Amino acid sequence: MKRAILTTTLAAAAAIAAAPAAEAGTVHEICAQDLYVRTQPAGVIVGTLYRGDHFELSRYSPSGDWAEGYAMGHVNQRGWIQAGWFC
Repeated sequence: MKRAILTTTLAAAAAIAAAPAAEAGTVHEICAQDLYVRTQPAGVIVGTLYRGDHFELSRYSPSGDWAEGYAMGHVNQRGWIQAGWFC
């Protein structure tokens, strides 16, 4: 019984950990009213995305709090945004 619970727990943890990586390369719409694009997590602001703009996701930070990728629209450069604002 303990082995079955451990196996199930490990499988669930692996699925959760793999979820953000599965989204890499996808283009997401921004749902925030405005969202800063930064040089690194919590870094210097280089632009702003607005609701309806798009962001091509490359990866998440180890904490999952930040997303790195290409900010489309008038920003048109790579950067980091606070995670959790995709539609």
